[in-house]
Amino acid sequence: MNNLDNPFEYINKPLKDVPAELKERVMKDVAYAKLLMELASLFSLNVGSVIERTVVKRRENKK
Repeated sequence: MNNLDNPFEYINKPLKDVPAELKERVMKDVAYAKLLMELASLFSLNVGSVIERTVVKRRENKK
């Protein structure tokens, strides 16, 4: 496929097989990226919760 080919011509054609090593490496990379995203999500949610609790307790202590 060169730059002048229409990429939509390839949509309905069967997929080509990839080497098992490449497929395994890509799947590991995807799993690693998913793990990192989940860990980042857990950390950011916990930080927000801590900030919220701190603000609420400070308001209660001022009363």
